[in-house]
Amino acid sequence: MDELACLRALAAVRAHGTVTAAAGVLHLSPSALSQQIKRLERTSGRVLTVASGRRVVLTPTAHALLEAALPLADRLDRVLAGSGLSGGDAPQHGHVVGHVRIAAFATALRAHVVPVLATLRQEHPALTWSLIEMDPDRALPALTAGAVDVAVVHHWQGRPAPMDPGLTLVEACRDPADVVCRRDDPLIGVAVAADGGDLLSREALTARGWVSTGAGTVCHDWLLHMFAQHGQRPDIVAEIPDFTCHLDLARHGLAWALVPRMGRPPLHEDLSTVALSDAPARLVSIAHRSNQDDDPAISVLRAALLATLQ
Repeated sequence: MDELACLRALAAVRAHGTVTAAAGVLHLSPSALSQQIKRLERTSGRVLTVASGRRVVLTPTAHALLEAALPLADRLDRVLAGSGLSGGDAPQHGHVVGHVRIAAFATALRAHVVPVLATLRQEHPALTWSLIEMDPDRALPALTAGAVDVAVVHHWQGRPAPMDPGLTLVEACRDPADVVCRRDDPLIGVAVAADGGDLLSREALTARGWVSTGAGTVCHDWLLHMFAQHGQRPDIVAEIPDFTCHLDLARHGLAWALVPRMGRPPLHEDLSTVALSDAPARLVSIAHRSNQDDDPAISVLRAALLATLQ
């Protein structure tokens, strides 16, 4: 069937990343392969690829189409007509069909993304997804390259996020971070006695060792930046990605920690937060490729995430 050849052309682009590479594998010219994909778009009545820089990336609808149709060639006619994308009956009116690939940093994933996906499963059963934990410095390039469709990212207030002109960032919320230490730490007394400015002086903060998320991460960079503004540098005694471990170190008096509130479990009774007059905060945003603003699957997910984050 001609439609099956078109479907295989689309699958080759997904597997090999570019039209040129896919055409070589299928022994076609890039022009011929592009025409096959355009024919599949006309047949299905849906947009299946969009440009991302010099590359072509598949839309969420295209991923759903491939997942449903490739293992079920005998049902190809139903898939191209718009049914079978979710592996069952045609979706009810108003339900979105598609497959969205999502990247999110760990605390947002735990606190917001997972609950949103659980809700969307009930509201849009034909909307499927795949999920990967990814820090912003990796998630934004992955979005540009077409490896994911939506990214939940953050950057520290006052330090603009690096932006690709082909991406759109929608700010969702401000997530403050607190310095966390043992409640009986003698430096807490310094905080109470502080006269104006920071409730805890930078000099007092340098008297303790710190736990960081590790060199190259956004949170590590902000910890360094927080001290560098005053010509100082923290004594980092541990580098651990998991904020839960940061709280464990603080509870045992082994290190102080700078921990965002999003996704943070309730503090143990042995722990306390220390206020700073210029408390740092990270700005959380939802990112997607600008030329997919109107994609139904992406729009539904973006709206749901914004609603829970704001």
